Amino acid sequence: MTFLEVRNTLVSSLAVALGIPVLLSDQVQPEAELPFIVYSVTAPYASTGELGDHTQTVIENEDGTEALIDNRREQPSATFSFTACSENRWDGEEYVYGDDEAQSITEKAIGYLLQGGYNDLSNKGIVVAEVTNVGNRTTLIIDEAARRYGFDVRVRYTKDDQRRDDILQSVVTKEEKE
Repeated sequence: MTFLEVRNTLVSSLAVALGIPVLLSDQVQPEAELPFIVYSVTAPYASTGELGDHTQTVIENEDGTEALIDNRREQPSATFSFTACSENRWDGEEYVYGDDEAQSITEKAIGYLLQGGYNDLSNKGIVVAEVTNVGNRTTLIIDEAARRYGFDVRVRYTKDDQRRDDILQSVVTKEEKE
């Protein structure tokens, strides 16, 4: 599995579960309609420091010679930061308290990652390894506060790498003169 597959699966699963957009932060585009979640990648690849699990297979080339395929498998982690965004506003006939809405979205997102979506993500090759504490990430925007609460998620996934090495078929050496 590649990092992009991990990211896309995690983000789309969370968006479907919450029913709101989950968007990459720091983009030059108009802000989405509230509420929404923004995310950033804080560590796309963190190795465990191990060499990985290696397996080797010998294959035959088109010309009849042999090559060695070295497969390396490891389970790195990736860390994402999610922030639920809202603000105080009228939504039709109802007044929405942005602080309450952002906290509620954060709780639902964490609940999904730790319970409802844990098996779904695991079946897709992504294991939720850690969810950090929620922090207040509210910011002041001129005369109104953008209510924001966020948390980080560390996931593990399986990454495969492959290398092909040709095998020497015969070696000619020089004889030493005595």
